[in-house]
Amino acid sequence: MKNLKDKTYKTLFIDAVELEKAPQYSKPVEMPHIYVERNTGSIVSGIDATIQYIKKYFDKDENYKLIETGSLGISSFDPVIGIQIHGRPLIFFKNVTFSYVSTILDSILNHILPESDFILGQISHTGLSSWADVPELYQLDIFAKQNRRILKNFGLIQPDFIESYIDYDGYKAFAETITRKTAAEVCNIIEKSGLRGRGGGAFNTGKKWQKALNTGKSQKYFICNADESDPGSFSGRLLAENNPHLVIEGILIGAYAVNARKAFIYIRNTYTLAIERLENALFQAQKAGLTGEDIFGSGINIEIEIFKGPGAYVCGEETALIASMEGERGTPKPKPPYPSEDGLFGQPTVVNNIETVCNVPYILNYGGDEFQKAGLNNSFGTKLFSISGKTDITGVIEIDLGTSVAEIMDICITKQRQPEIKAVHIGGPSGGFIDPDKFSINLDYETAIDNKLGLGSGSFLVLDKTNCIIDITKYFIKFINNESCGKCIPCREGSQRLLEILNRISEKPSEYNKHESLLRFKGVTQLEQISSLMQKTSLCGLGQNAPNTILSGLLRFRQEYEEHIYERQCEANVCRNLKEYYVVVDNCVGCGICAKKCPADAIIGTEHQAHFIIQDRCIKCGVCEASCKFNAIMIK
Repeated sequence: MKNLKDKTYKTLFIDAVELEKAPQYSKPVEMPHIYVERNTGSIVSGIDATIQYIKKYFDKDENYKLIETGSLGISSFDPVIGIQIHGRPLIFFKNVTFSYVSTILDSILNHILPESDFILGQISHTGLSSWADVPELYQLDIFAKQNRRILKNFGLIQPDFIESYIDYDGYKAFAETITRKTAAEVCNIIEKSGLRGRGGGAFNTGKKWQKALNTGKSQKYFICNADESDPGSFSGRLLAENNPHLVIEGILIGAYAVNARKAFIYIRNTYTLAIERLENALFQAQKAGLTGEDIFGSGINIEIEIFKGPGAYVCGEETALIASMEGERGTPKPKPPYPSEDGLFGQPTVVNNIETVCNVPYILNYGGDEFQKAGLNNSFGTKLFSISGKTDITGVIEIDLGTSVAEIMDICITKQRQPEIKAVHIGGPSGGFIDPDKFSINLDYETAIDNKLGLGSGSFLVLDKTNCIIDITKYFIKFINNESCGKCIPCREGSQRLLEILNRISEKPSEYNKHESLLRFKGVTQLEQISSLMQKTSLCGLGQNAPNTILSGLLRFRQEYEEHIYERQCEANVCRNLKEYYVVVDNCVGCGICAKKCPADAIIGTEHQAHFIIQDRCIKCGVCEASCKFNAIMIK
């Protein structure tokens, strides 16, 4: 180890790996370079067809380079391609489906700009002739309003090449760590930085590491949880797919810090591309001497293995995750003892969320003080938020913890559309609603708790007046009910009961049940009582936080619940089962237009005779009412 301290990062890693230099973006090129962002989002948007058409465009001409990169993080731009030609800087284009490939390439290869609708931005470089009237990519509001630390260089790094990652100082933090710092020093740096778990628990990461390090056992494990079972979050998959070496470097530092010789990446088996890229990155890291035995002569042994999990939400809880890895059913266990003392196979185990792990190289490179320059209260650093719903921009953004809801909305929604927004739901199934009066609140851990909210994995769902609060709540409670491990009664039975009540108040009462109206009226009280019981008595965080969406909805949108219960109305027209369409016989002329337009064939009748609606077939779409010119179709 002493001799290693005299070696530099360059001699340890860059020279040792014998890098084949990755392309330097916007530096002069002789032949056209075409950069294509390939990830799960872009594949869905058609990037593979775009790639095929690019190859077809050049046909047998080999005087070009096609380079596969990761994502910029903004899925609403997919498919994204970047083009650089001789004498010009790299320019990016958005929403490039295969039908536009020829148009864009014909223009750019002749130094002409195509339609502005495709143009995203450019990365200028000294000595190259910039494209006129094309904005700088990172000066666009969507990027300029972020603080991209983890996401820095995303869209530029090639996830399949370790050389590309090292070209942007990748593995520098790990090199400095194993050559110049003890495990205890690393734990102390992370603890003082104030890094907290980004998976929802928000526990101080350094303290967790110190606890594991200070146990007397020699065998220890480090687990990176990349499962991301929150249906509203996709930041973990973005990290694994688009910068797998960042994940590996964070794991290597964490494993070194707790003296773990074995580390795991726990990821759901359906994340095919993420697993493929992580496996490739691990192979490259091992080949480069970054993992395995006696890493660069340091005497340090760290092996990393990918564990493919079943994708259960409850496995976001660390003891359930460990049970799953041990071959048991993924169910939580009472704590203490904590996994840092008694974890995988009875040995001290650290479990960190993938976003937490990806913060570690930044802290080691720049220091805890620099890390703390972002954040609010005791919530330091940045946070990834997955933006979805009624927005202009969707994708993953990185902002300082403590940024307000309103500031996030300024990034993803135009000012003109913001008055249409009814609510924001944060934190996924265990999160809650925020109404417009509260859009000024800051999204840090302390403020979230004060407002009875949770940041969770960072889902940020935007809702407008076409969304129904009860319908969204039903979705999350149904998810919780399906994902409950069933071990404790409050969660298993409580979530089922909550779902039954929500279903009842969003449907028209049965004419045959004399007591159903009374049960509907008692619904709100029962929701509150069951929610309180679940919070107090459930075994793990899943059950304890499951009612958050209901309670925040009742607190901020109680009127919407009352409209459903007492008036049997859904203002958003989403809960169609509250309605019953019927024909007013005296008004019906038997024109048959409603029957022709009914998608469910629920209307019958003969020409010039009053028609009738078969209630068992009716899907409550309202097409019949809208098409009737004689006011013959009514709602009750």
